Amino acid sequence: MPDFLDFDGGLDDLGVVGTIIAAILLVIVAIFLALVLFNVIAIALELLLVVLLLLAGVFGRVVLRRPWIVQARSGDMVLEWPVVGWLSSRRKIADVAGQLRSGAQIDAPRRHG
Repeated sequence: MPDFLDFDGGLDDLGVVGTIIAAILLVIVAIFLALVLFNVIAIALELLLVVLLLLAGVFGRVVLRRPWIVQARSGDMVLEWPVVGWLSSRRKIADVAGQLRSGAQIDAPRRHG
């Protein structure tokens, strides 16, 4: 019979003391792994939540065509334009910036302040 199949050896050489030491080490390793794995799982769940919220936001803006709000502020006055689409919002920002630079009258559907 090969030596690795011989179950008569092992911790029996140390007797009851070896079994107690092995049990204590097993408990310490189990507690250590539980604490480490708990932190890893908690971080993974938080990252998953952030990714899901990001995907939900992108879905709402792109697929459901929710408008972006483009704002221009000057002191207490706030001008806002709801614009559908990312590219359209960038165009609106450039258009408003150009109007502000030239001193032209700005068309604003909503005013606050």
